[in-house]
Formats: sequence, structure tokens, C-alpha cells
Amino acid sequence: MNLKERRKIVKELFEAGKSSYQIAKILNISKRTIEKDEQCLREEGQIGYRNEDKKKKKHRPEQLLCEVNKYLDCVKKENEKYNDIYEKVALKSTWKKGKQTEDQVLLFSDMHTGMINKAPLTGEITYNQEIQEKELQSLLFGVNRFYQLYKPSYNIETFYIFGLGDLITNDRIYEGQKMEITCGVGKQIQQTFQYVSDFIKKLLEIYPKIVYVNIVGNHGRTTPKYITEDATSNFEHLIGQLLKERFERNKRVDIILPNDYSYTINIKGHRYLLTHGNAIRGATLNTIEKAAKEIALLVEKNSYDVINIGHFHSCYEFPISPTTTLLVNGCFIYKDSYAYTRLRKHSTAKQFLYNVSKKSPLHNLQKIDLRWKFR
Repeated sequence: MNLKERRKIVKELFEAGKSSYQIAKILNISKRTIEKDEQCLREEGQIGYRNEDKKKKKHRPEQLLCEVNKYLDCVKKENEKYNDIYEKVALKSTWKKGKQTEDQVLLFSDMHTGMINKAPLTGEITYNQEIQEKELQSLLFGVNRFYQLYKPSYNIETFYIFGLGDLITNDRIYEGQKMEITCGVGKQIQQTFQYVSDFIKKLLEIYPKIVYVNIVGNHGRTTPKYITEDATSNFEHLIGQLLKERFERNKRVDIILPNDYSYTINIKGHRYLLTHGNAIRGATLNTIEKAAKEIALLVEKNSYDVINIGHFHSCYEFPISPTTTLLVNGCFIYKDSYAYTRLRKHSTAKQFLYNVSKKSPLHNLQKIDLRWKFR
């Protein structure tokens, strides 16, 4: 029985009033698999929720957002005292005539603020708040190092930061998560907001213009279940709102806040697709490559030059069509237990950086190593 046939039967049994447990018993399949099938059918609009399913919901996104919005109102009032230092930042770099003008793009994802990680084989702590802050310094150093490398040849005009999601860890999306975090989601939002603000402020000393695109990830969702909810309900969307307000008086900073899970941006005549990547089910390299080829069939109509995703915690480059490249960004977590369990490999604490010119949508692709200070 293939997937399509199974879901057809699941739909029929569901509409006949059978529970997930009963359907699993009839088909001799795990209840978890049936629940996934039902969720996919709901997302496609083929079935709805039963009354008892609605009663079982422990978290209502609108209630959670109401709580967080109250918290954010307090944060906004407090941050207003300090926003002046982000309004006017002196540009220290020089612009020379006669050199080619290019832009740079940094993929920035899977920072997982608030997370504690232990290496799967040794138990060594490879990620916590102290390590995260050192890695942010390494990222800034890496960006500056490549800027100095290209400076004799190019004028770098605009620095794009593609925030591809999972900048926070959350504290409620799976059972036992509180054992792996240092603070709750409210504190994570506050810390991440400050980290990104200061990162942009430092880059303003180097680049004439900064563009930050805020894509939300699956760790920012407001409930433990993978359910369809607006991207604007995601906790990470609130971080984007705070950034937009903080830099609204700085004419050299543009904060783009998409209301969807993906976003298309044009740079120097080239098209870039940004999304977190959790829509790709499965975590093996074969699964990612297969999904990339399926994406390629769709993007041919839209002529995307580069598709940028995170989520898988390792850096990969896939040429998925003659004109389209898929970049899978790394993460901040060295030897992440998630990547080891799902991909059977150690994660890479690296982030992609590349240049864009009028002729080329992607060149000088670099991996910035966030752990260079640890060696």
C-alpha cells in the first residue's frame, strides 16, 4: 500500500468516525503514523477536527500570543531608553571609485538561543549561552575578515542578512525540553533581539547599508504540535517586530518582516528564495536532495537563482538545476545531538557567506567557522 492509497483509507475511516487508535489497529500501522497522515489531510483541507480533538488542545496560540505581547510591551518601553545608540552609527569604511560594486549575503540560522547541548558520544557541553556569545564574536570576525579580503577588489554596497529561522529554542514544543534550556521563551526573545541588534550595529561600521530579512522557523511555533498557523503567530515574528521598531529611525537599515514562511527577494537582478526548510520531511541527505529536485521543478517557472534554507544544522550546496543552487546553512551548535540522531553525523557550527554581482547571483561562497577561537 503506497502513501496515497493509505491516506485515502485513513480519510474514509476518519469520516466514518474511527479514532486514530482504531485506524492504526485496522491498518496495522503505528498511531503516530496515522496522526501524521491526519495532520497532512487537515493541512490539505480534506478533513477537519473532531469536537473531541479540539477539546484536547492544550495550547491556544491566541492566548499564548496575548501573554507574549504583554511581555513585549514591557520590553519595548524599556528598550526605548537605549534605541538612540542604534539610530546613528558612524561608517568607518571608505568607498573608492573605479572598483566593481557588489553586495554580500550572510545566511544566519539555527542559533537556538537558550539551548544547552551535550555531545552525543562524550557528553561534553558544546553549546550554552557563554559559547553562543563567543560564536557570535567569531561570526562578526569572519564577516570582517572576508570584507578586508575583498576590499581591494570590490566596493561592498549592501550587506544582506538572511535570517532563516530557529534563532530561539522555545520551551514548550516537546516534552522534556525544559531540561535542555537555560531560560524560557520570553527571555530567549529578549536575548536574541539584543544579539541581532548589536550584530547589525557592528556591521554598520563596515557596510553602507544593512538589510535584514526575518524568516520564522519551526522552533518558534506557539504549540507543541506541527499545526498550520500564520507566520505572524510565530514567536520569531515578534523578534522581527522589535528589530523593525529599534532601527526604524536608522536610514541605513532595512528590516524586512514577511508575513509568510517563505520570501522572495531580488538582488542586482537575481531572485532568491528564503525559507526555513522544515517543510522538507525527513532528514537524510537523500531526502534533502530528492526534495531539492522537486523544488527545482517548481522553481523553473519562477527562475530562482538561489534557494536558501536552514533547519538541517549542516552546510550543503546542491546544484538542483542548470540555473538554481540550493544552499543548506549550518547552525551554531557543534556536535548537535539532534543532527547526530537524525542525520547520523556531527553538525557544523558554520554559516554561509557569499557575494552577489550584476553578472553572478552567487560567488566567493565561504563557510565562516564559529569555533575558530576554540582551537
